[in-house]
Amino acid sequence: MKKFLSLACCSVMTFSLVGCSGSDAGNSASGNYVNLAKENDVISMDSRYATDGMSFEMLASTIEGLESVDADGNIIPALAESYDVSEDGLTYTFHLRDAVWSNDAPVTAQDFEYACDATIKNPKAEYAYLFGSDGACIQNASEILAGDDSLELGAKALDEKTFEVKLSQKCPYFLSLMSFPVFYPVNEEFATEKGDDYALTADALLANGPFKLESWSKGNKLVLVKNEKYWDADNVKVDGMNVNIVPEASTSALDFESGNTDFTKLNSTLVDKYKDSDSYTTVLEGYLWYLQYNFANKYLQNENLRKAISTVVDRQDLVENVLKDGSVVCGGFVPEALSTGPDGKDYRETAPEYFNIFAEDGLKAAQEYWDKAKEELGVDSITLSLLYEPSDPSKPAAEFIQSEIQKLDGITVEMVSQEKENRIEKQKAREFDMVLTRWGPDYADPTTYLNLMLTGNAYNYGDYSSKEYDAKMAEAAGATSDEERWKKLQEAEAILMEDVPVVGIFQVGGASLINKNVKGIENHAVGVPYIYKNLDKTN
Repeated sequence: MKKFLSLACCSVMTFSLVGCSGSDAGNSASGNYVNLAKENDVISMDSRYATDGMSFEMLASTIEGLESVDADGNIIPALAESYDVSEDGLTYTFHLRDAVWSNDAPVTAQDFEYACDATIKNPKAEYAYLFGSDGACIQNASEILAGDDSLELGAKALDEKTFEVKLSQKCPYFLSLMSFPVFYPVNEEFATEKGDDYALTADALLANGPFKLESWSKGNKLVLVKNEKYWDADNVKVDGMNVNIVPEASTSALDFESGNTDFTKLNSTLVDKYKDSDSYTTVLEGYLWYLQYNFANKYLQNENLRKAISTVVDRQDLVENVLKDGSVVCGGFVPEALSTGPDGKDYRETAPEYFNIFAEDGLKAAQEYWDKAKEELGVDSITLSLLYEPSDPSKPAAEFIQSEIQKLDGITVEMVSQEKENRIEKQKAREFDMVLTRWGPDYADPTTYLNLMLTGNAYNYGDYSSKEYDAKMAEAAGATSDEERWKKLQEAEAILMEDVPVVGIFQVGGASLINKNVKGIENHAVGVPYIYKNLDKTN
């Protein structure tokens, strides 16, 4: 069992908080509340359909799954008090603790079975792919996702307190995935009663976690209050959270200075102002921002053009002189501090670096690729669009990337700015040439990134397809040892970086201001970005 747990650990920072003293001014409820500023609103509070980090944070605050993670990123029991694993590693049997929903209904194994079935059988549930061979490897999941309705998913309630999951193959990061929101339970009776209104408002939700959603003003504010019916309520130290949606970091920073906000992230323009403050801190987050190329574009079908664009961006200049928030360069497709290999080393430490050629050398190499591309395409000049979202760090990074690409004589980059939800919709509709997009790891393993580029993956928006890459990933999945699997994954990334359907640009650094009287904000590089169960605030 320790073998499985070691791969489920992730890089995490629990803030030991220092800074200016906040107040409870502006709270929508009296009591000991923590005030958080967030730049994006929740997209969905339905665990079956949520796909973004902010939604995951609020879901994890109100609902628990079978497992959770502690401050150090280790897998710990949540609603599953214990579990057994079969000798062949293919069957997990979870034993649920006594817990209730906020309407007093017991949390049962049937809640997990219902949620699994409702997710995998609904084409609108984008994260359903995590049930299959690209994720948890649950028995029959891949076949059901492919349209075979005759099979039953290998996730069943044996009785009210026993939930069994059968796998099609060993999955070293399985327990890590069981802490991820798409695997959370849903109370069938309540969800059916609410119908299409389920999870759209505070009164159309149930909680079984540390907090419950009291109110939600879309685009403005969420108020969460302590859930007194939570099984571990005695260890929840605050009365609740006020989560204010503040798109402009400059506004939330001023709120912090006035004592009305306990936590806010900073953008690149504010780092220099606050970096010497006692309230300033930075962590390396798991999010990887990368360029994705649309293979429907006749120019971007050219490999040398993709390599030229990927090479010309001086990532070091970007993170050090533009972002300045602790972000680090990444020219591959697997970020650092994600997972540890069988040799005890971080994946990125033993894998090659790609496309990280700086300044003049990078421009020279990129120009050589571009010269080859022009000859192959029979053109002297082209225009490409770059889709991005107008928030930090995307906006300054996209503008920097535009200026770098246009150093190549004959390439014009037209900027297409879209708010996050619209940006994602355009990606789904293939309405882009290039897009600066991001991915946050769902579990602590390189496949959380590498699987995205498999033929037909829902997030393979550029429609890249490579039999060689798919075969190498299949070899990794069927490897007979951890060492062989790790080697195959690095070989797969090498194929990907030779074909360049995507290329990493930077891994996000989280520069923040935090009230010295608040503790327990846990930042995780894998899965749910921030966990708030252990919040504590002294006045």
